[in-house]
Amino acid sequence: MRKISGAAACLLLFLTACRGDVYQKIRLELPAYSPVNLENYQEVIITDFLVTGKPEGLDLNREIQEYFRLELEIKFKGKVSVRPFPVESEEAFQSADYWKPLAAGSGSRLIMTGKAQLSEEIRKAILSRPARRIDDAPRSPSRDIEERRVFTLELNLYLIKAETGETLLQKEFKEVKTYVNLRQRADFAFHDLAQRVRTRLFRPILGEERNQDRYLLLR
Repeated sequence: MRKISGAAACLLLFLTACRGDVYQKIRLELPAYSPVNLENYQEVIITDFLVTGKPEGLDLNREIQEYFRLELEIKFKGKVSVRPFPVESEEAFQSADYWKPLAAGSGSRLIMTGKAQLSEEIRKAILSRPARRIDDAPRSPSRDIEERRVFTLELNLYLIKAETGETLLQKEFKEVKTYVNLRQRADFAFHDLAQRVRTRLFRPILGEERNQDRYLLLR
């Protein structure tokens, strides 16, 4: 079977070459698909997040709310607000009635909430360094211990239609970043990681275009 498949592949390449077909690679900007279209809403309400872990001294809930508020206000034409609305357990995300109080008033509203955790750790590794010659005398390879500070942001984000309590979009993110600086601040690390989340989340819900390669057959 392998010989037949190989012969068939060679024949196909030969026939293609004889026909003189030429393929041209082109790059297109295509809008990303999402079940959420922000243009259909007059207000985005960012509520409290269920924080399951964070570095000491960091108000992770406030950091998340402020980050997304500022980012949304750049491109969203409607109103963006932050409202206290405590989430005590994950069951609240599955309860449509839980979110309906935020629908009071006029206009269509979209709720942003979710579960979040930011963790940090020190990782160590033994690295071998090549031997060096000192005064023409060979030296043995050295083995040094290197340390890095690693931050991990885990975010389970929900976009909920306030009028019905229906979850329109649920998306999980896990972003990791390593720092040589062992004194790296947690709030700075959060913003680095949140920027990665922003790219993956906002592209579809804001209708941002993304580049994709396509091949055009020329004869």
